[in-house]
Amino acid sequence: MNRHYFLWVIAMTLFCVSLIFYSMWQTAKPPTAGPEVVTPHPSTPFKSHISGVGIVEASSNNISIGAPVNRIVKKVSVHVAEEVKKGDILFSLEDQDLQADLATRYVEFEIAKAKLLRMEEMPRSEDLYAAEAAFRIAQVGLDEAESQYELVQALQDSRALSQQEINRRRFNFEQAQARSQEAQAHLNKIKAGTWKPDLAIAALEVQQAKTGVDRVKADIERTIIRSPIDGKVLQIKIHDGESPVAMNDLMIVGNTNEIYLEVSINQFDAPHFHSEAPAVAFLRGNPHMEFHLEFIRLVPYLVNKQNFTNDITDRTDTRVLQVIYRIDNKSHHIFVGQQMDVFIETEFET
Repeated sequence: MNRHYFLWVIAMTLFCVSLIFYSMWQTAKPPTAGPEVVTPHPSTPFKSHISGVGIVEASSNNISIGAPVNRIVKKVSVHVAEEVKKGDILFSLEDQDLQADLATRYVEFEIAKAKLLRMEEMPRSEDLYAAEAAFRIAQVGLDEAESQYELVQALQDSRALSQQEINRRRFNFEQAQARSQEAQAHLNKIKAGTWKPDLAIAALEVQQAKTGVDRVKADIERTIIRSPIDGKVLQIKIHDGESPVAMNDLMIVGNTNEIYLEVSINQFDAPHFHSEAPAVAFLRGNPHMEFHLEFIRLVPYLVNKQNFTNDITDRTDTRVLQVIYRIDNKSHHIFVGQQMDVFIETEFET
């Protein structure tokens, strides 16, 4: 019994040692190399060239649409890839308070116009008749007072009337003269119509009210964001109910009837660039798709490099010359924002 137990222990020990050596042998084996991934690189058709990185953009440039005021978005009226005309509504902001203010301004404008019209229509026939009647009444009173006073003056014996009565008749005559002059002045004023300075003030009040209406209309128009060009909606980042206060590039609009390529050329290669030189571009990751380029313009001010490749020689402090080309080949495989490898020949006949 003990002998069988001893043999079983030895067998288990040998088995465990064999497993340990097998595991160590598997670990020491070199790993099997997988299939090598080769990124295809385009081959330039030129013997001598300079290269650059190109970004596909619309011929109108990629126009970033913003909001001039901080208001909640009421409605987005377009969709991505939709064709729009210049002046088409892209999105609108809430404007309920402005609409209420506009209604108030319209009422003020109408009141100012009515006031000016009333002044221009003066004198009214009713006012003229009333003023003439008041003048005639005052004139009758003056005639009566004058007659009574003349009787006093015609008396040969001044003792026939008391001094108090004489003074009363003289005072009545003077008061009647004053009332007649007042009625005459009022009648002349009515006949003359509105005073010119008052008309000028009323006209200015109309103009002021009209300016208030136009200002609120302009504020309402600022809440309606329209397309600045004929083109296509390339990107939308804003939605109904959102606030644009912390957002940039709410929409991007561009004319994609022609496709441009903005090429960044290293500042050290810039002296070798010639606008007449042939240039070609290749899609990133597809060196078999070649596109011939037509020079459009260049930006004569070097800027910091923004588009980087995986090349270890790329530096963030490099400045680049930006050159704009037109892509002659129209292809549905090209999209705005796509990167392309660009080669420009340096040895050519001018």
